[in-house]
Amino acid sequence: MFSLRLTPTMLHSIDHQGRIEEVSDLWLTRLGYTWNEVIGRESTDFLSEESARYAREVVLPMFYQTGACEVEYDMRRKDGVLFPVRLRGVAVRSESGVFVRSIAVIEDLTEQRALERKMFAAQKLESLGLMAGNIAHDFNNLLASVVGNTQLALRYAEAVPTAVSSLNNVLVASARAADLCRQLLAYSGRGKFQIEVLDLDDLVAEMVDVLEVNVGKDAKVSLQLARSNTHVEVDATQIRQVLMNLVINAGESLVERHGTISITTSVRALAANEIASTLHPDAKPGTYVELEVADDGSGMTADVLARIFDPFFTTKATGRGLGLAAVLGIVRGHHGTMRVDSHPGQGTRFQIFLPLVEVAATRPRSMAPVPPVRGQIVVVDDDQLLRSTIERQLSDAGYDVVLATTVNETLAVARTGTVETFLVDVTVPGISGPELARLIRGVAPTSRIVLMSGYNELEMPILDHVRFLQKPFAEGELLRAIRA
Repeated sequence: MFSLRLTPTMLHSIDHQGRIEEVSDLWLTRLGYTWNEVIGRESTDFLSEESARYAREVVLPMFYQTGACEVEYDMRRKDGVLFPVRLRGVAVRSESGVFVRSIAVIEDLTEQRALERKMFAAQKLESLGLMAGNIAHDFNNLLASVVGNTQLALRYAEAVPTAVSSLNNVLVASARAADLCRQLLAYSGRGKFQIEVLDLDDLVAEMVDVLEVNVGKDAKVSLQLARSNTHVEVDATQIRQVLMNLVINAGESLVERHGTISITTSVRALAANEIASTLHPDAKPGTYVELEVADDGSGMTADVLARIFDPFFTTKATGRGLGLAAVLGIVRGHHGTMRVDSHPGQGTRFQIFLPLVEVAATRPRSMAPVPPVRGQIVVVDDDQLLRSTIERQLSDAGYDVVLATTVNETLAVARTGTVETFLVDVTVPGISGPELARLIRGVAPTSRIVLMSGYNELEMPILDHVRFLQKPFAEGELLRAIRA
């Protein structure tokens, strides 16, 4: 017999009848037993029913034959709580080969499983975000054709009032569809932002009256602002949407129970290990402005908490839209991250982290004057329907349009030196729009380029005399972008 009780490893020894002979102190501590409560009992007594059955029917028969095993079980603590482990066992035999006992090293997998769940959740959100962004991009291409052709049709339908009314309804429906695409892009972190440097404290303070009206009579809004440098580079409308969403959710958790919604701002540094535990672990370590929205409402169960960022998930009977999924997308799109903590009956706390901006380092970007546009335009897009729609719109506006679908066709026209304006989609086959823009500049240095996309302007590199046009766009937006 040997003693393992002083070793810092979770170990146990089992005799030839499957009964425990020795256990380490860590084994006792993790399972909550005393020495006398364990010795002499069958090892399967400390497993879940499913794991015990698997051990008796599969693992132990093979173990007695091979003399070694590595298996994952669910062990049961004295208080009934299950936790995952990985057991590695080896057999000890006599000189004659008779099985005497087994020794097993047991690894607690609780933290590993928790990390795996976080990684899986992050991968799921990333995959859903990628899918949502791609769907929105493709749908925006279709909407651009719908809007363009509808506006063209309106020119010829003035004598038919019912047709005009129907076509205008198409434009209204298209605008609503475009708004849904913007929500999808926000969820994917690819929403179109109007970026500016602003003081987060000021933005929050300006919204207090509106927030108090929206949360209802059961909730009191409490404000604690940092009153220091809380400047961030954000889209004010999107951040207002984030704050409004979180505060309204907090207010709904306080219905009929009266409570407080605390809105707090602060500045803090986040190290790499802290970033890793957030909902956007790819964010960069550094100094962030924290926006915290906390309530003492009903809180959420672990099951609900695990799903709140799934698109279209809701606990409300009349819920719709992307909700917290869009909030996460907006935060990620601003290179920030977030955390959430909630327990039933103990309230909920959301922490939003946005990169701090040093105000003294920010300067308005100077824009070089844009030369006037000549009458010929090259339209580069592989979508035939959209390409022909744009051609009609520009032709009707008096432009001479040249169509191109490939890199070689585009550069061949650029080399002639007769065209200075290019309308380029960002997803040209075999190359990105920004890279094609650089190639165009290489052979036509004075060319002017409009990049168009269903994605986000923030993803486009900044080049001289390059404008961005978000799909779907109305005819007026197209012409203004060209003339600018």
